Amino acid sequence: MPTLVRKCPKCQKLFWTKEQDIVYSDDNTWRVTCQHCQQVLRIPLITQGANAGAPKMGH
Repeated sequence: MPTLVRKCPKCQKLFWTKEQDIVYSDDNTWRVTCQHCQQVLRIPLITQGANAGAPKMGH
C-alpha cells in the first residue's frame, strides 16, 4: 500500500504514515499516530463502491 498522507485535526500539520505504522482497530478502522503532536487518529475505511478498502480521506 502506498504512503498515506493525512492532516492532523489537532496540530493542522501534514504527516505521512507507512503501512507498518498502521494499527487495525477493527476491520473498518485504522489507528495511526500523528508524528508531530502524537495524537492518535482513527481513520474509517470505505466499505462500499469502487474505492472499497481505501481510507476515507476527509471528503
